[in-house]
Amino acid sequence: MVPAGQPEPHAAEFLAELRATRAAILAREPAARLFVFWDFDGTLLHGDCSEGLYEQGQMIYPGLVQCAIEAGYSEDYVEAVGFPVCWGDYRLLGDRFGDWLAFPFLAQIFAGAAESALRELAERHFGTSLAPYYYAASRLILDGLAADGIEQHVLSASPDFFVGGAARGLGLPPDRLHGIRLRTVQGRLTRDVLFPATYAGGKVARLQEILAAAAQATPDRPAYVLGAFGNSYATDGAFVTHVAGRELPAGRPLAVMVNAGHPPPGVARSVRAVRQTACCGRAAC
Repeated sequence: MVPAGQPEPHAAEFLAELRATRAAILAREPAARLFVFWDFDGTLLHGDCSEGLYEQGQMIYPGLVQCAIEAGYSEDYVEAVGFPVCWGDYRLLGDRFGDWLAFPFLAQIFAGAAESALRELAERHFGTSLAPYYYAASRLILDGLAADGIEQHVLSASPDFFVGGAARGLGLPPDRLHGIRLRTVQGRLTRDVLFPATYAGGKVARLQEILAAAAQATPDRPAYVLGAFGNSYATDGAFVTHVAGRELPAGRPLAVMVNAGHPPPGVARSVRAVRQTACCGRAAC
């Protein structure tokens, strides 16, 4: 069942704070380009687009890994029988070696498949099964900032060809969603990971690449990062803390962790922790 409801109060408060910082910066530097960076799974979306959502042992929605295997896109894991084996291998990799190896694995198992076909599958899944599960609070902030012209980017440890399927539903250009990328040959995926991989410190590196590209494209327009939102100190802590420490010509960045629990040592005190559960539900946010 979708935990539908109204956005928690912190959403309006954060949106107002970001808008105040935006106004203060533009008053000083009217040509500035302003950015906000988001994690995806667990931050914008309740659950995980790749892994799915399970509660009390029951599947609420299937993840795109399962959907793609059952649709025949993996040569490593064949159709329905292959997903339980794949899931076991994925968990084993994570437990023995860490997420740095497990997350790319979820992309690499589709080597040989047409990337465009996986993107189409992802867009259909987002448009139907996953659409009700966006956090209402996150959507309020995202949509409000979009209306203000803030350039928002998503940094996700899910495969790029999966998370990119959310672009239409989020109202973002597809090139603003960044997941783990694989090299393609004639439109088909290989097993070669393109770095930086958008996990932990790789999210900081990708953020810096985006800002460097902005500086090159519009050298007369300074770029500033107003905020960052994540949900896992392991995968998002680095980029959220990085944004918290950046300098602005007015105000200060907003750095937020959603449902992340107690912060580990070294996390900046300026990083704020919130809890949210309400989702958009069947009605659009």
